Amino acid sequence: MDDELKTVYREFLNNMRAEKDASESTISSYSTDYKTFQKFLQLQGIEPRLQTITTRDLRKYVNYLKIGKEYSNGTVRRKIHSLSSFFKFSLEMEYIDKNPMLPIHAPRLEERLPIFISENDLRKLLEAPQKYARFHSHINRDRAMMGLLIYTGARKSEVLNLNWGDIDFREEIVHIRQGKGRKDREIPLMEPLAMILLDYYNERHPKMDEPILLSDCHERLSKTAFQTLFKRYLIKCGLGNKHYTIHKCRHSFATLLYENGVDLLAIQKMLGHRDLNSTKIYTHLTNAHMKEEVKKFPKIISV
Repeated sequence: MDDELKTVYREFLNNMRAEKDASESTISSYSTDYKTFQKFLQLQGIEPRLQTITTRDLRKYVNYLKIGKEYSNGTVRRKIHSLSSFFKFSLEMEYIDKNPMLPIHAPRLEERLPIFISENDLRKLLEAPQKYARFHSHINRDRAMMGLLIYTGARKSEVLNLNWGDIDFREEIVHIRQGKGRKDREIPLMEPLAMILLDYYNERHPKMDEPILLSDCHERLSKTAFQTLFKRYLIKCGLGNKHYTIHKCRHSFATLLYENGVDLLAIQKMLGHRDLNSTKIYTHLTNAHMKEEVKKFPKIISV
């Protein structure tokens, strides 16, 4: 009977790809979530059939995630959301008569302001390849990597997917190509980034359809290699204990733009946010940052 659940879930994932335009990263996360649910059913001795899984079983699953696995509220919410989407799909396709997930509520998400990288630390990361590149031939590539992260606010996958043809030096534009029907966007090419990329371009003289970030095998740099490089430079710069990630460069880009008076709608467009509320988090962040800075101000007037 487990084959029935697997088959329907596979159909659900295919639907996510075709109709919902889900990325492979999302599909991978959903697949992992399914395996967690499958493991729970096995441990509980619950028959893995869509028609027999009850709301009571699903409440036990939420407790299993929170108490048994000790997942954070954010992780539990994601796993519940993916399972909820699956049962909704199953109902729409008439595999089940009613949705047992409807009464289930995911735990509230703790409101946390995103961490951003200070200007001083961003400067250290930009300078890191010249000091710490593993090989001399990697210097300009790694400078381009850091520059693209810091000066565009693009996502990791977007930076990795950039080709030289996506950089318009004349019009001073970086084209972010989404593919799969998603909306492309343009980000202004800032002068410091243009200089970094020109140094790298003049070293390689690449074709326009070549990836900007190449491995030693002359293939597009992988996500794993990208992550490893970034982490290595963090450690070399003495920033390894600050919980910085590649995505924090995106937070920093948005925060610095907002702090310097850039319009929120312009930031939304550059980040590619569909919902302005996703961008508004940076207004809260900068307010919190300002409050912290004010605390450092000397008490000139005392009452």
